[in-house]
Amino acid sequence: MISIDNSFFFNSKGMSLNSNNNYKKNLSLAKKVSDELYVDFVEKKNETLSSFTPDYQKRIRNIKKNLNINQKKKIVIGLGGSSSGAKALSFFLRDDLIFFDNLDYEYFYNFFRKNKAEDFFYFIISKSGDTFETLALLNLLIKESKNYKNFDLFKSMVVITENKESILKSFVEKNNIQFLEHNPNIGGRFSILSETGMLPFVDQEIIVEDASEKFLNLLKDQDNDLSPVKNAAIIFTCQQEMDLAIYCNLLYNYRLKHFSYWLHQLHAESLGKNGLGMTPTTSICPKDHHSMMQLYLDGPRDKFFNIFNPPNQSFYDNFNNENFYNIETYSPSGLLKQQHKAVVEVFYEKKIPHRLINLDDPNNSLNLIELFSYFLLETIILGKMMGIDPFNQPSVQLVKEKIFKN
Repeated sequence: MISIDNSFFFNSKGMSLNSNNNYKKNLSLAKKVSDELYVDFVEKKNETLSSFTPDYQKRIRNIKKNLNINQKKKIVIGLGGSSSGAKALSFFLRDDLIFFDNLDYEYFYNFFRKNKAEDFFYFIISKSGDTFETLALLNLLIKESKNYKNFDLFKSMVVITENKESILKSFVEKNNIQFLEHNPNIGGRFSILSETGMLPFVDQEIIVEDASEKFLNLLKDQDNDLSPVKNAAIIFTCQQEMDLAIYCNLLYNYRLKHFSYWLHQLHAESLGKNGLGMTPTTSICPKDHHSMMQLYLDGPRDKFFNIFNPPNQSFYDNFNNENFYNIETYSPSGLLKQQHKAVVEVFYEKKIPHRLINLDDPNNSLNLIELFSYFLLETIILGKMMGIDPFNQPSVQLVKEKIFKN
């Protein structure tokens, strides 16, 4: 399971927030927000939090039993929160889910030159039912399916959208396509633990609540290092006192790449409002030791870092004896861990704000479920502390209006 080490912020060699009155004030605010959030959960006013629970997850597993994918490979078509969480979990698990999550026509075209459309089952996901990129990809999928005389695309498809009038919902009804309701009270970027995020894993037994439910209890256990309450207070204090602009995930585990991209959207759309928020970025390490690290260590002090640990597994016992003396003193996994350790030590010495986020098992899907659960809560709390609504994204509509302006 995951753990969070935020000792930098309470160490005399770090930021020493224990005696910081601003932090104490922010911690009290975070606790107040957390208490209110917990009441919303208990009173069933927040469906995002409800998706953490056994009752909600059992409903999803019951839906899965009725999905007949006929042992086909699976494709997800959806933009943003309709696919990013599932893509992160799929990449972490190294499974064979295919995602079309952008208008990359070259990739789409070449994929169906190399693969047969009839060999796949399709999840078409759009909360609003009017996401034009999703509709564009569905249109081209129908075009591709016409190359197969005996293939009924609509019998190899399920559409997940809100049960309301929309282009996609009308299309579903017209063509008698299997339909599943997107929870109207859960926004796309918050939907990873709902039907939207979990149904594509119909053939896997992921007991989500074994990882997610405990984080609801951490809304009350507010002094725990794994509590999003304490950590939100830390981040908010750093924002206020250091004028932070960048929120960077330093990854020593490549399988977390798409999780970090999921977190980009969660952080940016939820917190980037009213002139507030930090720009989320991802750094793949140790590759970025040779490109970005100079900036991180000696550039503007406007960054907050989440440093994710290397995977605790070994594919090679040792290096071959070739007198490459500077690496052969370590095992291959030990070398990566030493690089991670060295960066943490330098961050400490330079007083760069960071916390360590550790996964104990890179092959256990529940590690990623825990990360999803934790960051959903931390982001909601942080948004409410900032005095903004973390659940909306009002400015995004401005671009859409420009695209279709006559």
